[in-house]
Amino acid sequence: MKKIYLIAILMFLLSGCSITRPAITEYRLSLKDFSSKNYPNSCKDKSLKVSSAFSSNSLMTLEMNYMQDRHKIYSYSQSRWNNSPNQEISSQIFSALRDAKIFDSVHNAKSRNKSDLILEINIQDFMQYYSDDLSASYVNIAICFTLIDAKTNKTMATKSFSAKKDVKSLDAAGGVEALDTALGEIIDESLDFLSGVCL
Repeated sequence: MKKIYLIAILMFLLSGCSITRPAITEYRLSLKDFSSKNYPNSCKDKSLKVSSAFSSNSLMTLEMNYMQDRHKIYSYSQSRWNNSPNQEISSQIFSALRDAKIFDSVHNAKSRNKSDLILEINIQDFMQYYSDDLSASYVNIAICFTLIDAKTNKTMATKSFSAKKDVKSLDAAGGVEALDTALGEIIDESLDFLSGVCL
């Protein structure tokens, strides 16, 4: 009887090791190229430091969240970000500013270089939304940019940008694609704004 009991336990333990779990798909935003557009030369003699973006804690994890009925927040169980949205958005904005050559030089938040200007980024919304019956979905992004004079700590300019896009497919992939497009539009508009601040 003890042998049968031990065999049963052994079979149970071994069967637990063979359970297959569905693979988790990781997503990231595509890197956009803003190097081909011409911007005014008003800030060409200024250096810029891009601060790490401010955001809610939910945008600092790899979890891919969505909101239903404006109140309920859920996470996709089989999808996640390759990099946290906060870090990814900060990196995208930094790369865009560097490529656009609006400023003499652009430094990230960890750089020890002293810069003439500091750019603060506040991510107010970066989310996929579903209707209550899950029959429709869209994404919304809202980001505020504040340019500060590093010597005086005075705000030179501040402006908020937002973009809303319907998704092509009602899943995580559709949300990422729409978020990617919306972020590209916001970065493009923010570059136009920042290029005119020094005029």
